[in-house]
Amino acid sequence: MKIIVAKKLGFCYGVKRAMQIAEDLSKTGTDAVTLGPIIHNNQVVAGLRSKGIDYVESLDDVPGETVIIRSHGVGPACYNRANEKNLKIIDATCPYVVRAQKEANRLVNEGKTVIIFGEKNHPEVRSIAEWAMDRAIVAETPADLANLPYLSEASVVSQTTFSQALFQEMLALVKDKVDHVDVHRTICNVTAERQNAVAELAKIADVIVVIGGRHSGNTRRLYELAKANGTPAYHIETAAELRSSWFQSDWTVGITAGASTPDWIIEEVLLAMDDMKTTFEEMDMNYDFHKGSIVEGTVVDLTDEEAYVSFGYKTEAVLQAREYSFPAPESMKDVLAVGDTVKAQITNAVKEDGTIYISKIKLDRLADWDIVEQALANDEPVEVEGIEAIKAGLLVQIKSLRGFIPLSQGDLRFVRSLSFLVGTTFQAKVLEVDRLKNRLVLSRKAMLEIHRETEMENMKEAYEQGTQLTGIVKKIMPYGAFIDVNGIEGLLHISDVAWNKIDKVEDVLEPNQEVNVIIKSFDPEKQRISFSRKDTLPDPWMDDIQNYAVGDTVVGKVVKLIDFGAIVELTDGLTGLLHISEITKDRSKKVGDVLADGDMVEVQIIGINKSRKRISFSLIQVQEHAEGATEEMPADEAPVQDVAEAEEVTAEATSDEE
Repeated sequence: MKIIVAKKLGFCYGVKRAMQIAEDLSKTGTDAVTLGPIIHNNQVVAGLRSKGIDYVESLDDVPGETVIIRSHGVGPACYNRANEKNLKIIDATCPYVVRAQKEANRLVNEGKTVIIFGEKNHPEVRSIAEWAMDRAIVAETPADLANLPYLSEASVVSQTTFSQALFQEMLALVKDKVDHVDVHRTICNVTAERQNAVAELAKIADVIVVIGGRHSGNTRRLYELAKANGTPAYHIETAAELRSSWFQSDWTVGITAGASTPDWIIEEVLLAMDDMKTTFEEMDMNYDFHKGSIVEGTVVDLTDEEAYVSFGYKTEAVLQAREYSFPAPESMKDVLAVGDTVKAQITNAVKEDGTIYISKIKLDRLADWDIVEQALANDEPVEVEGIEAIKAGLLVQIKSLRGFIPLSQGDLRFVRSLSFLVGTTFQAKVLEVDRLKNRLVLSRKAMLEIHRETEMENMKEAYEQGTQLTGIVKKIMPYGAFIDVNGIEGLLHISDVAWNKIDKVEDVLEPNQEVNVIIKSFDPEKQRISFSRKDTLPDPWMDDIQNYAVGDTVVGKVVKLIDFGAIVELTDGLTGLLHISEITKDRSKKVGDVLADGDMVEVQIIGINKSRKRISFSLIQVQEHAEGATEEMPADEAPVQDVAEAEEVTAEATSDEE
């Protein structure tokens, strides 16, 4: 079987441009959608969706602020509506479509009769018709021109991907009914090139395979053109649709693809066709060595890209770097030497005059399948590396194998993407193995659950023993911060950050900061943990209070006003009550009439209760002492109320503060 690829196939400029616009936008994290599928290819649309660029059918359905105009273009009303909704427009309309739109608009504005050749329901044709202010005649087939009235003149434009042959046929019909026809050739060059290429291919091929989306007009016309030339043809979207019954071993097979077909789909089809070709060749030939045979030989020569291996056949086999290991070595000379023994698998049909290629990595895969099957049987984890995040989950590498972690199995909590695991190495549990279908499914979540159970036991032990732990600040909220300790998160409430009152957690902590904490409360059933940072810090009531005594005159800061007094701070976390009765003797005045938050005041300590962590202050006694109005009162006496009562009030204030 001989395989010939068309000279021109795959993405055109307009499609490449639209895809590049969407791809670039997806990398910015912008919440954008396309208005309709960006191109007529389901696989491409699905790929963009996995990268965060979905499509909607109406401007009313745009979830964010940005909308991408697809390659087929839209009419002026759509732009106006988008502007009315204050949407940001990213225009990915194909330049050839824009040219057709402008021509139609100009001709109608000049009073010309415009005839559009194209598929009536195709979005590109609808957009051109709208730019013609819906005054154009749209003709899809020669039958649509049967009732065309007599016209003295008319201008013809066309869908950019319209069939050239059909265009000429319909143009002849128009010229029969119109005296003067002004032809504007808006079929793009790329479309013409691809149609010419498939016509040439049809002359030499026994069968043609056309690759592209079912809804792609240009792909469908390539398929119809191939058949019109008398050549059997098949229209497929992916390699999975290929059937060996379509071909014979001595046939020439032509391959082409529509302008909206990505290179990777074309490559998959070519690889599948090559495998099919090999199968046909092996059926026609009978050698001791064949594709799939495992051979062992000696390295007889080396280059950077290849190793030549002798294994008893009349010619040496070629082992390419990409078939040696994953990832491929930079040079084969780094991993092999002349004289080394290599065991590998033949990957192509063994022909009398052909080069034999072998693969070590394919043989390694057989052993690696054994490893993952054994891991599944023994309920043991395997080490994997995140390769690519897709919408449904994460592709991973396990030695020479590719595996898949579903989105639901990627983390303990719901996540929208597993992209954060790309490039990382971690352990996962094997859930399903099917080497015949090349299917390997794993779970990272299962390993995290095991780790969480272990850490929960460690947390319980630390809680019971009052052990100090080290964690990382993961998230800061107005009411506190979430601290991660070995993968287990708990809440550090704002009141437990420091001994002194803080207004914002950000004043003390920042994300990713390492902090020491102890467990304040622990509920293993609900898996709920609260931490305290202040309990790991020196207690000002154990240290700083030693520097003060009843009767001392000190300077403190007013940190809070309350109805019955003020809270005065001496040092961080060391506060006491200045009762209103010790602020002023004027009972008509309120606390706010004398003091304000932030004031520095000179006060006298009139009471200290270390066991209850209470201090009582007096402003009046300092003032009276300064004025010489009264004799110094005994330290254990408190005006208006006794020390015990003052301490109760301080307790209320402190509780209110916290």
